[in-house]
Amino acid sequence: RALDTVIDATVVLSFGNTGHKYRQALLWNHDDLNVNLTGKVCAITGANSGIGLAAARQLARRGATVYVLARNLERGKSAQVRISEEAGHARVYVEAIDLSNLASVQACAERIKAQTQQLHILVNNAGDAFERRTLSPDGVELTLATNLLGPFALTEALLPLLQASAPARIINGSSGGMYLAKLDPNDLQFERRKYDELMAYAQSKRALMMLTELWAERLRPSGVTVNCMHPGWVDTPLLQTGLPVFRQTFRSILRTPDEGADTIVWLAAAPQLAEITGRFWFDRRERAAHKIF
Repeated sequence: RALDTVIDATVVLSFGNTGHKYRQALLWNHDDLNVNLTGKVCAITGANSGIGLAAARQLARRGATVYVLARNLERGKSAQVRISEEAGHARVYVEAIDLSNLASVQACAERIKAQTQQLHILVNNAGDAFERRTLSPDGVELTLATNLLGPFALTEALLPLLQASAPARIINGSSGGMYLAKLDPNDLQFERRKYDELMAYAQSKRALMMLTELWAERLRPSGVTVNCMHPGWVDTPLLQTGLPVFRQTFRSILRTPDEGADTIVWLAAAPQLAEITGRFWFDRRERAAHKIF
C-alpha cells in the first residue's frame, strides 16, 4: 500500500493502465466480485457506451436486472441487445434520458417507477463536456446541468425506490480531473469568468463529489449508501471527441472501459461495502477527495 501511494502521486502511472494492472495483480481480493446479483435492480446513466456500458455488462453478467439510461434511444437499444446476449437473460431495459433537460429526467424517473417497485443500485455515470458556454433548456450552463443538476434530479426522483429497496447503493462517477479545480460557489455557471471547457468539467465533477458527501450524511439512517469514484484515464467516446490531443499523447497507457468500470462494479456489488458511505474511491481504494494538483 505504501508503493500504491507512491504510484498514485505520479498521476501518469496511477491513472493509466499501469496502475490498474499493478493493483489488480497485487492488492485486490478477487473474491470480492464473486457474487450473484440475481434479484438486484440497477439503473445506469450513459450505459450505451464506454464505462457505463462496461459496468452494465459486468453487473448483468452477475444476474442483475439493468436499466440502460441513454440519451440516444437507438444506441441504448443496441446496448440492450448486447448486454442481454452476454448476460444470458432478458432482464435488460432501456429508457431515454437527457440529463441536461429536467423534464426529460423527471419523465425517465416516472417511467422507471411505473415499471419496478425496486431499485438497489443507481449509477450516475454519464457526463459530458462542451467546447463553448451553452445553456440547457432550463437556462443552466450545459456542463453543470448535465454533470450535476441532472444526476441530482434523477437521484432525488428515484430516492423513494432506493429507500424502499434498502440496503441500496448510489455510485457517482466523478473524474480525476476534479483535482484540477476548486469549486467557485460564486460563479458555478462561468458567468463572470472566461469559459474554460476543462475547468467547467472539473468543477462539475468536484461538485458531484461534494454532493456525494451531503447525500451520504442525509441518507445514512435510511440504509442507502452514497459513494463517489473516478475511473482513471479511460479511452471513452468523451475523451476521443473532447480531448483528442491528450488521447493521442497518452493512447498507449489509456485504460479500457472495462478497467475504468471496475471500481463502479466493486462499489455496487462487493458485500463488505454494504455500510460504507460518503467516500471517494479509485481502483478499489479510498482516496483523498479534497486536494488540488
